Amino acid sequence: MHYDPNEFNDGLNILDHLEALADQNDKVAECKYFLDLATQEKDKDKFRWLISAFFGAAYSYFEISALRAYYGFCDPKTGTPIKNNEVLATLNRYVGVFLKQNKPDYVSTFGRHIIIKQLYELRRGNTHHYPLSIMSSSQELPEGFQFVIQSNNVVPALTFCRETMMLIQEVDRELQQHF
Repeated sequence: MHYDPNEFNDGLNILDHLEALADQNDKVAECKYFLDLATQEKDKDKFRWLISAFFGAAYSYFEISALRAYYGFCDPKTGTPIKNNEVLATLNRYVGVFLKQNKPDYVSTFGRHIIIKQLYELRRGNTHHYPLSIMSSSQELPEGFQFVIQSNNVVPALTFCRETMMLIQEVDRELQQHF
């Protein structure tokens, strides 16, 4: 059997993809899962892998939330997507949300809140440029792991990730009021 990507894409649109996505609570649980594992991991490489997965899940949480804000509801008569302005207003306090003009089904986000900005920068660097730079500041691992950001700035890794997780849970509680 030969895989033809054009056959797979025939007839699929953004609404089909939304139906296949796990719900938002799944992304929150995924973030928590990887963070919980990282809090037990003393091996620096495995810790880095888990944090990388945590960053991916956290980034995905905001991307999927934005996608659902634009395409999660449809006019029952026409099937046309209706954007959820309340969700977008909430999201916009934490991430900027925009549609690409040449790709109307493509929704993207960028960090606005200081924690989310840092998350996006760390994730982008890790995904597109280089592995996370992590050093040990003490023998108490994994608490002693720190992100090295530029040459003169270190951030306690688990502290940053816990703050990110708390923020995601706060955003999720706010968003649940509008779904």
